[in-house]
Amino acid sequence: MKQVFFLITLMICSLSFGQENSSLQGNILDGELFNEPLLMATVSIENTTLSTHTNFHGKFEFDNLTPGTYNIIVQFLGYETIKLPVTITSGETINVQASLQSKTLSLIGISTLKTTSK
Repeated sequence: MKQVFFLITLMICSLSFGQENSSLQGNILDGELFNEPLLMATVSIENTTLSTHTNFHGKFEFDNLTPGTYNIIVQFLGYETIKLPVTITSGETINVQASLQSKTLSLIGISTLKTTSK
């Protein structure tokens, strides 16, 4: 009986170690300023609750992802938001590098404030 229990335990442990983890990592750069890293850009995976920020070197990482196709959304204040399609396969680490361009603001249609002095 002890041998059967030991054998079942050994099989369960070997199955859990056999699973391969998939991950996504990358760099987000400033496309306007000599491709300098963007600190604290928001990187999220569309239609999930997964979100992170880039570090001081513009790097981000998501671990333990289920294999499949995802859309990565990158946002930073004052820059255009981009969406990147990524396909994750089992046991693979995908590297992504993206540059954000600054957002152009239109001032047409914005009324001006008039000040009066006494």
